[in-house]
Amino acid sequence: MSYKLIALDIDGTIRDREQPVSQRTIEAVQRARRMGAVVTVVTGRMYQSALQAVGDLELLTPIIVFQGAVIADPLSHEVIWHQPLTEKMVGTVLTALDHWDFEIVAHCGDDVFVNRASEWGDEYGVRNGVEVRVVEDLRLIAGMEVTRLVAVGPEDAVAELTDRMNTQFGSSLQIARTLPFFCEILHPDASKAKALTKLCDGLGISASDVVAFGNGLEDLPVLEWAGLGIAVSDGHPDLLPRVQRLARPLYEDGVAQVIEELLAKEKIG
Repeated sequence: MSYKLIALDIDGTIRDREQPVSQRTIEAVQRARRMGAVVTVVTGRMYQSALQAVGDLELLTPIIVFQGAVIADPLSHEVIWHQPLTEKMVGTVLTALDHWDFEIVAHCGDDVFVNRASEWGDEYGVRNGVEVRVVEDLRLIAGMEVTRLVAVGPEDAVAELTDRMNTQFGSSLQIARTLPFFCEILHPDASKAKALTKLCDGLGISASDVVAFGNGLEDLPVLEWAGLGIAVSDGHPDLLPRVQRLARPLYEDGVAQVIEELLAKEKIG
């Protein structure tokens, strides 16, 4: 058994917000590619932010961003597949959020709009290398192929909002608390697992040929779908007992260690 594709989550899996991808991880990925493996990332980050975060990996294969709503080519920057919210979905979600006091972020590809100016919004733009524009009534951009809506606020309020939104909308939307202060809303057909399936279908690679790494609950469908799904051991505690295998934590280069082990056993490429 040899794995043909390596799928990597970014934040909390191969890097954190303060430290770049380690040299050990870069070298392990380069060795896997030399053995013929395809390497991609599957992340919640927007496209440009993802490229900046893993630029040292010099990725050659289309990457999956926005929690699976977009597949894009890191060489040509072409969007290969995009599943935005419909205009009706955007309007419905914004109406549901009218009674909550949240900062709301709307992503239209790498264009970012917010419903009010704030220090957090300014910092978000700087951190991700994008311009953040204020549109007090985000309904005005509902027809602009909104990739994702994010409600940003205090942790307790975001937890309550996520529960209520899931109760209200069920499977008609993808709603997840991806960070303690983030409630993300996407099209129900936008998911990391569905996007990775689509990418692999195009490459002629089956699920059994994929080894995937993650650290959060939003990674679980990918880790369950892949032939070998691995969580870093400092990942979300509810994720760890549900995966096939654990890697050492991020700060010990756990992902690199597993790739090195698989290479040594000639199970990659």
